[in-house]
Amino acid sequence: MEFLNNFLYEKGQSSEKTASAWYEFLKAQDFDFTSVQKIDFTEDHPKIYDQNGNKFCINFVEDKLNYHKKKSSMKKELLGRAMGSGRYGLKILDLSAGLGIDAIFLSQLGFEVTAIERNPLIFLALQNAASKLSEDMKVKFIFGISQSFLKKNSELFDVIYFDPMFPEKTKSALPRQEMVFFRHLVGADLDADEVVREAVKRNGVSRVVVKRPMKAPTLYKKPESQIEGKLVRFDIYGVEK
Repeated sequence: MEFLNNFLYEKGQSSEKTASAWYEFLKAQDFDFTSVQKIDFTEDHPKIYDQNGNKFCINFVEDKLNYHKKKSSMKKELLGRAMGSGRYGLKILDLSAGLGIDAIFLSQLGFEVTAIERNPLIFLALQNAASKLSEDMKVKFIFGISQSFLKKNSELFDVIYFDPMFPEKTKSALPRQEMVFFRHLVGADLDADEVVREAVKRNGVSRVVVKRPMKAPTLYKKPESQIEGKLVRFDIYGVEK
């Protein structure tokens, strides 16, 4: 049975066009549909369900708990300070978009963010959510593999940011069962150390910032500096010439 039959949409409406576009993109990427029970396109932000009925939806506008975190300026917010508070420039390359939480936060702080996502279904959800943002939010999502992007793309960025997904992460932005589904889709970043090694060789970048749980080991050699919060820290590396 064509998986398009598991897409809920209104025939003849924009939701049918969106469902068809998603299906063609996922099919072209050889996406494994077995973990997904259905996708509901009848609202502005598609809801994705697993075989147990758990769902998640990426909504940058209405999900204020996860996407409205700004309380201060880039000079005072921990993440903004890790990026250099703007003194190295405002163009950020986020190598692990995930749910887009940090990418959106950085754009709210005034940075211009390009975020890479390797899972085609998560990418589509991020791209859809980004299309609903106001024009002053400078964030875009690109489908691809981080290492390939670093090797093949020549666009200049000021700071590279990397927040890899690891099995030991306990605090999450989604309820437990939804996070299990999300992790199943994206998998662990088992190549995280290799991504960092490639990132620190990137021409034109002033620093590479790696987000880690407070007690987790470093992914690369000893960082030049660290910025610590209560639950996470940011390991900061210079670029190797």
